Amino acid sequence: MEIVVRVPGSCGELVQGWADGQPFLGTCPIDKYTTVEVSSGFSGQYGLGEKSQLALSLTLSRLGKKEFPYGIRLTSELPQGKGMASSSADIAAVIVAVMEAFGQPWNAQLIMEIATAIEPTDGVFCPGIVLMNHITGRVLASYHGLPALRAAVFDLGGTVNTCEFHAQENIDLSKIDRQVMGEMLTAFREAMAGQDGAALARAATKSAFLNQANLYKQELTALWQAGREAGALGVNAAHSGTVLGLWWPAELGAEVVTGQAEKIARQTAVKFMGLAQLRAGGVEVRRP
Repeated sequence: MEIVVRVPGSCGELVQGWADGQPFLGTCPIDKYTTVEVSSGFSGQYGLGEKSQLALSLTLSRLGKKEFPYGIRLTSELPQGKGMASSSADIAAVIVAVMEAFGQPWNAQLIMEIATAIEPTDGVFCPGIVLMNHITGRVLASYHGLPALRAAVFDLGGTVNTCEFHAQENIDLSKIDRQVMGEMLTAFREAMAGQDGAALARAATKSAFLNQANLYKQELTALWQAGREAGALGVNAAHSGTVLGLWWPAELGAEVVTGQAEKIARQTAVKFMGLAQLRAGGVEVRRP
């Protein structure tokens, strides 16, 4: 038996904040992945971190199983602690791999229930792009069409522990401009409904700057100024991480965007991590 499960990571979030009495985030899945392989051809567990092992245990418990009888191996293109949904992708891929190995049905809600029992979760495993409450796992809206956008991804350095960040209750509600936050959320909804890449990038930019009161990024202003001058449509942030994305029309050639991004990295002394394409979220299952 061979099963391969793949889940995308993210370039931070398109939007994140607080509205209508609850937190929200808009997922930002990209073409960088966690992959989990299950096989009867080898034994043992490889590449599973603490959260992935907990996901394995919780899924087995839900199935009434005590042991996983196959080999399982996790590999990832996603660095940890950067706000690229590495843990969410790892957890989701392990859950689905276990369910598939036992021939059991699964859906995004099942993944969400197990994942949110482990940590605040990014719904990159949900089909399309979702607006969700990342603490409870409640999906507020789903969008299955998305604009064609390419990101130049930058890393500001260091790491952020998602669980510790949210446990500290960093969001000071008194600092939230509720009108501006509401306008940003409305702009995001309208941009996604209309598959309008430029409008989506503007909403993401507003969200990135609103988050400065919550997790300040010293390089954000300079990076966005340089990006705007180079023709970028907007900037987004990992609201509880260290990455930023400058967004460009997907039809603009990769070489052109890479050249601009490398120039911006030199100007701002921020690390350029490469290009990423906005894609639909979801889980891919393959049986070689």
